[in-house]
Amino acid sequence: MSKKEFLKPDLSIEQLSEELVITNLKLQQANQQLQQEQQARNEMFSNISHDLRAPVTAIKNSIALLSALDDYDSNTVQPIVHLMEQRVNTLEKMINDIFFLVSAENNFLSIHPEEIPLGFFLEDYFFSQEADCKYDDRHLHLALAEYFPYTLTIDPHQLQRILDNLFTNAWKYSKSGDSITLGAFCKDDTIFIYVEDTGIGIADAHLPNIFKRSYVVDSARTPGVSSTGLGLSITKALVELFDGTISCTSTLGLGSRFTIAFPLPQS
Repeated sequence: MSKKEFLKPDLSIEQLSEELVITNLKLQQANQQLQQEQQARNEMFSNISHDLRAPVTAIKNSIALLSALDDYDSNTVQPIVHLMEQRVNTLEKMINDIFFLVSAENNFLSIHPEEIPLGFFLEDYFFSQEADCKYDDRHLHLALAEYFPYTLTIDPHQLQRILDNLFTNAWKYSKSGDSITLGAFCKDDTIFIYVEDTGIGIADAHLPNIFKRSYVVDSARTPGVSSTGLGLSITKALVELFDGTISCTSTLGLGSRFTIAFPLPQS
């Protein structure tokens, strides 16, 4: 039997070396991205751990105090129960946020889009926020045309969650006497919905990162409010789920404006 003829490689040594260099660079980039994602996860869980400790400690101390009481006078017990209720609500929100992110990442998030009259929906939402005692020391405004005939195909529960996150964010980064405005308008076949506040604003250095998971401006933490940095990340994920985009403009010391853009349904 004759020996098989040696087959020369299709690429020269120089070309093979170049391919190896390119492949090595791609591997380095992939490894760097994995490290960044791991760091983001570590930061997220670090923030979550930090924010879970406070309500858990408050609940444990409240239970200990109740257990030590000989006489359960309502004037003594009621403030403790109220504190426990607040902290439990905080825990529940953080757990729901974590569950949402896991659901979104694994593509088993349940959504039920329907066509909704946007003007009526935003009005109802605004009046529900006016009735919320959390905003008693804020000035709420609705910037919406009296006749707003546009519809949007979206899951109304998820749209409410988007607005809840933005309103809570506006409250968190504002102070007593500041204003929070909910507005909407249509331009170039696009629906724009915005939440604007006259609060502390966001520094330019932070703006590119505010929608990243676990990113928190530490100096603006509010006691009793989940500050794990999941709220805006969840909001962005929900907006993009319905083919929308979200952006933020802000001036430090003057306030911020979060704007959502949804394409109008095709006729």
